[in-house]
Amino acid sequence: MFTVLNNYNSFALFLCNFIFCGFSFYYLSPLMLVLLLFLCYRVPYCYSPFIFGVFLVSIVFSMFISLFFCRILNNANEFFSSLVPVGTPLYICPLVCLAESVSYIIRPIVLILRPFINISLGCFGAVALCNLSLGSGAWILALFVLFFYEVFVAIVHWYIVSSILSFSVDH
Repeated sequence: MFTVLNNYNSFALFLCNFIFCGFSFYYLSPLMLVLLLFLCYRVPYCYSPFIFGVFLVSIVFSMFISLFFCRILNNANEFFSSLVPVGTPLYICPLVCLAESVSYIIRPIVLILRPFINISLGCFGAVALCNLSLGSGAWILALFVLFFYEVFVAIVHWYIVSSILSFSVDH
């Protein structure tokens, strides 16, 4: 009966589509994997910079490249026209197009480097603080505060990655 009303097979699919604004499960599955990895690296002493870098390049970069090729192959004219926003005066259109092109080229680098640097520094800082806490127990409270702060940082970086990727769908 629910299918007759709105073309959804289940109420859960309708709810997911409403909450996640129409993202497909093929898009959300790697994003949830990225969130899981960001949160798993909050566990002390399980961080590997090499595996984290390979993961970011293989998952996040490939998601960006697949979105890029999907936009180019579906409608190349729309992709290139989105480099100049609507309402841009004609005399600055070449500069705006150049700036948007540079922004689009830098976007995958930001997608990889920002979480790598911030989460790596958080892991190394947590290890240093853990080593300090072995000498005295006064650092335990600082460790708890740092842990929750780093969980917050991981969630914020996941949101940044998902926002940049969702922005890449439209621009």
